[in-house]
Amino acid sequence: MFFLGFQGWGGPPPWTGGGRGGWGRGWGPGFAQPVEAPQIPPPQPNVMRIVLATLDDRGLESMISPRFARAPYITIVDVVQGVVSQVRSIPNPFASLPHGAGVSIAQWIISIGAKAVIGVVFGPNIGVVLQQAGVAVHTVPPNYRVVDALKSLGVIR
Repeated sequence: MFFLGFQGWGGPPPWTGGGRGGWGRGWGPGFAQPVEAPQIPPPQPNVMRIVLATLDDRGLESMISPRFARAPYITIVDVVQGVVSQVRSIPNPFASLPHGAGVSIAQWIISIGAKAVIGVVFGPNIGVVLQQAGVAVHTVPPNYRVVDALKSLGVIR
């Protein structure tokens, strides 16, 4: 018998105990969890929006996370002519996704009009999606604060 759903293409339904992993795996329930990402309007034309994955929500003083897509917080920095005009730190709504966090956060970053991202390490999926959309991907060493990363890349004075 062929079942479409639950655990991928084929295989018994999850309640039989067979198959490849039970509920939430494959094409059935739990495959694509909706995420409530904040709606942030794109920046004005003279504003450079930069997104950083951070360990805390202290704005420019936040420490950059060693993981990008699953970092606890996302810090969004708007820069006008080398001066920070706005900083927002929000809890990362993509961090707890069972899979697909990199592509999901990349799509959201593109939707909010970011021109660059800064992080320690990027997974292969997020890097490809961002670069194809024209978003610059910058890496910095671990244990950097947001302000230090922005200065080291010459984004702010």
